[in-house]
Amino acid sequence: MNTLTVGDLSCTLRYSNKRRTIGIEIDRNGQLIVSCRPDVPTERLEEVIHNKRWWIHEKLLEKEALSPAPPAKEFVSGEGFYYLGRSYRLKLTDDSAGEPALRLYQSRFLLQRGQRSQGRDLFIQWYRQRLKTLLELLVPELAQRIAIVPDSVQVRELGYRWGSCSEQGKLYFHWRLAMLPKTMIEYVVIHELIHLIEHRHSPDFWERVERVAPDFEQRKQWLAEHGAEYDLIRRDELQAPEP
Repeated sequence: MNTLTVGDLSCTLRYSNKRRTIGIEIDRNGQLIVSCRPDVPTERLEEVIHNKRWWIHEKLLEKEALSPAPPAKEFVSGEGFYYLGRSYRLKLTDDSAGEPALRLYQSRFLLQRGQRSQGRDLFIQWYRQRLKTLLELLVPELAQRIAIVPDSVQVRELGYRWGSCSEQGKLYFHWRLAMLPKTMIEYVVIHELIHLIEHRHSPDFWERVERVAPDFEQRKQWLAEHGAEYDLIRRDELQAPEP
């Protein structure tokens, strides 16, 4: 099998003399497979892949949602927790009435030992607040560039989704967005803001995204490939989205 790169997409070519058409699939490991006859010109393959790039990116995102997440956190000293794309080690500390149960201090997350059993809830609360503060600055800035005004912005538990929006103009973002690099947070915000204008993932939708984020394809693929790494809990423990 050979490989072919088209833009930011790397494909494995699988040849078969029995094929009559060009087939595109995403295997269980997230690898893009293109099946075709060995005599199909490279230019034709590049054209097909380019024309299918939106579909391919959508499938990569779906694959990310189904990818195995890291083991559930145990909230013990030495574990790493992401914030804005950087991993910070956790340190359990002696309980102190004068300090927050969880805080980020000098490049470490500090969790009071007596609160370890509440570690997940404390981290979720911490991420919620930090993301809310970040979105209060980021959303108006990006909304102005897109020329759209959302009705409200909320941080919620959204299951497998990074963000969503309603027909009434409300934006919802998953608290675990706070773990991602800021460029990825920006991409998700841009994505949902433009959904307030164009509800479907049509060519016009992606053209609008590209105007604001010319490198959106790279961001989208990064999120599809690495998004599952940014979590606190196993996928089978995810709660249903809030009503």
